[in-house]
Amino acid sequence: MHEQLRYRGSMLITHPLTQVVLTLWLLLLTAFLAAAQTNSIQDRLEKAATLIRENRISEAEQQLNSVLKIAPNEAAALNLLGTVRAQQGKLNEAETLLTRAVRSDREFVPAHMNLAFVYLLNHAPEKTIFELKEVIQIEPGNIEANYKLGRLLISRGQIDEAITTLEKAKTARPSYAPCLVLLGEAYLKNKNGDKAEENYSQVLVAQKGNADAMLGLARVSQMRGDTKAALDYLSAVKEQTANSPDVLYKLGAAAMELGAYDEARAALESAVRLKPDEPSYLIALGASLLKKADLFGAEKFFRQALILQADNAQAQLYLGYVLYKQKKFAEAKTYLEKTIKGDLIVPEAFYYLGLIVQEENEDERAIELLEKAVQVSPAFANAHVALGASYLKLKDYSHAQKELELGAKLNPDDSKAHYQLAVLYARLKDPKRAQAEMQIVEKLKAVDQSQKREGDTFVIAPPNPL
Repeated sequence: MHEQLRYRGSMLITHPLTQVVLTLWLLLLTAFLAAAQTNSIQDRLEKAATLIRENRISEAEQQLNSVLKIAPNEAAALNLLGTVRAQQGKLNEAETLLTRAVRSDREFVPAHMNLAFVYLLNHAPEKTIFELKEVIQIEPGNIEANYKLGRLLISRGQIDEAITTLEKAKTARPSYAPCLVLLGEAYLKNKNGDKAEENYSQVLVAQKGNADAMLGLARVSQMRGDTKAALDYLSAVKEQTANSPDVLYKLGAAAMELGAYDEARAALESAVRLKPDEPSYLIALGASLLKKADLFGAEKFFRQALILQADNAQAQLYLGYVLYKQKKFAEAKTYLEKTIKGDLIVPEAFYYLGLIVQEENEDERAIELLEKAVQVSPAFANAHVALGASYLKLKDYSHAQKELELGAKLNPDDSKAHYQLAVLYARLKDPKRAQAEMQIVEKLKAVDQSQKREGDTFVIAPPNPL
């Protein structure tokens, strides 16, 4: 019997069986269209990813925009488009897109990782740390996130937290060499040579001849006062570095730390010859020339680095320092001010800027800057002495005494500290102590104590914490 369709006014009435069949058909059609749309989105996303890998960016953008018209909150599309914007240097747009991606899908790890990197480029390290921790909360065993978080924490001086992070990562991947090397570095910064040696040695068990581990062991040996063993490790690394600019760079940095300045310069010159467009190599080579008091030679390399990367905070800091030493104060201030506005949190930037404004008789401003220097590094003896000198000029004798005595305690061989103390005690009508301080000054001059040079506190850091 054929099913009858009848109209009553504008209402379509069907036989009950026909209604069931049509409803089922509509459900199937809806499911089919949803699946087809899902397949279409997935296909377009895969195609966009391929286009990005092939550097066909405009075509990739077209694909991603077409996806976002259909599905505005598609996390994968937002993530890919955010990555494109980051590559184009449009960091604010990238941040907006990636933030939308992680809001759309809280557990989408690639978007968190990309957002972390964009935050770092935007000089927001605390946000970078937050995103990396989000990844680790989602995937505790994510070795890349743990490693990058550990490296960033070390670069910011948060050593204990870095060790905790890396030890957890080590539990998940006990033989992952980069984490073991980084953990060794963290323990070295905490002056724990035994734990550092343990981690470096584990690397060498799995990867005999690993240059990073041997350079770490060289630093452990130097910490223990075994200079011969340290130089032996450097020699072993040197034998296998001829064609690797990255290893030559690390060799040069390690040799600098060990005081082997000629070896450092030779290694860094080789690294620059192999890869002349890498700013971090140029900065390190300039730093090695500073150890030989070659200010003009160093200046050339720092300027070259800034031509390649205008916002490189390390190059700005070093260039500001050499210009200060050359008494080119106005230009030095420009670079040092750029440094303190960036994310390179080092006391030297505040210290040298403080010394310049001291020279310009702006002691109140000098105190502000030097206070920041000692906040970042409480054991920075030179900064305490300079701070005491400014307080002395302003006749704030109680603060001057506190800072100068602390500076002299931290570095007993600093003749400047003892001279300033002599002046202070004379003003405080304490001739006996003033005379004692001047006797120390004369002794230091007589025996020609090799004081720690100001620039020796600089550290060559990796080009990027991630």
